[in-house]
Amino acid sequence: MSATLMGRGPVPPEIATHFTPQDVVRGQAYMDGRYWLFAAGTILRLGLLLALVLTPLSATLRNAAVRMVPAHPAVAVALYIAFLVTLSELCLLPLGYYSGFVREHAFGVSTQSLGGWLLDRGKGLLLSWVLLIPAGSLLALLWRRYPGRWVLPAWILGSMLLVVVVALAPVVVDPLFNTVKPLQNPALRQRVLALAARAGLPVQQVYEIDASRRTRKGNAYFTGLGGTKRIVLYDTLIADNDPAAVELVLAHEMGHWKHAHIWKGLGLSVLAIGAALWCGARVLEWAAAWRLFLLTGVADIAGLPLFLLVLFALSLLTLPVQSGVSRYFERQADYESLQLSRDPMAFIRSEVNLARSNLADLNPPRPLVWLLYSHPPTAERIGMAETFDKSTH
Repeated sequence: MSATLMGRGPVPPEIATHFTPQDVVRGQAYMDGRYWLFAAGTILRLGLLLALVLTPLSATLRNAAVRMVPAHPAVAVALYIAFLVTLSELCLLPLGYYSGFVREHAFGVSTQSLGGWLLDRGKGLLLSWVLLIPAGSLLALLWRRYPGRWVLPAWILGSMLLVVVVALAPVVVDPLFNTVKPLQNPALRQRVLALAARAGLPVQQVYEIDASRRTRKGNAYFTGLGGTKRIVLYDTLIADNDPAAVELVLAHEMGHWKHAHIWKGLGLSVLAIGAALWCGARVLEWAAAWRLFLLTGVADIAGLPLFLLVLFALSLLTLPVQSGVSRYFERQADYESLQLSRDPMAFIRSEVNLARSNLADLNPPRPLVWLLYSHPPTAERIGMAETFDKSTH
């Protein structure tokens, strides 16, 4: 599903005004590869799950785990899940190396050494073990203890776990990969506090991370819940933009804060978890009833790949909805940033700088925007700022 084959149409006037033809060509070349890599990653994950479901591979892993600790079923379950997580990492590692290291260096946006990239990958694997082994073991326990009735307790516990992870990520996960510290620029910090006061938000501190040790791309994000709620800026964003443009990015993140997008996203995720668990339970019951895929029963841990296959398929089917909701949230945050700052020209400068540093596709095909884009295309965002500018003059 190549963007080139699908056609792009004429370059929007917002792009022709603010970008060079070289910007357009470079962004298209970079993102065309990203589209193909997304497709390749999807096929690879799907292929791995199908191999686990349709061959004796999952049952073999289960049997190996049981043989290692025959007297401890719970430990065998944990070992099986560790095998699955590790197998997935090994299968995805070559594609991840090409997309996350080789290609990023080829386009001149990565500053990371191979050793640093491998260290990050190792940390990611350890984090997956820490999160997924207990979660998978708990799910397997519910399968055994509450056959036919495990969906509701799994939904409740899964939702609680999601909230805990989102709340703790800024103070537990982020520092594993970056140095996180309060915003160092005192003048910019004063602008932040003044902006927060205008927005009526209790922003006491904004943080920056040393993203430059990995990338030349600029970014910012809003994260956390309650006491861990915070706005985080890349040091590359601060270095490559004037204070007014950085303030616009901050205003955008405050827009997410003001509209409670994290809580709304969590609410939607909780609904999605419930629906996915129900669908997965029905498929597991069907497979166990017909003794398919070498399963010994509905509580057989070897059925976990089938369960994950159902969740993966549902995620793909609902991807346009997920992307659409995200774009809606981003439009709200964009408009809020314009209302807060009253500076559409700074908004446009920040969008131009972000698009250049991130090698954005400046004229993406509409079907791919509908399917994959979590943010509105650059032309749409600049167009919003231009319309806002005209409406205020």
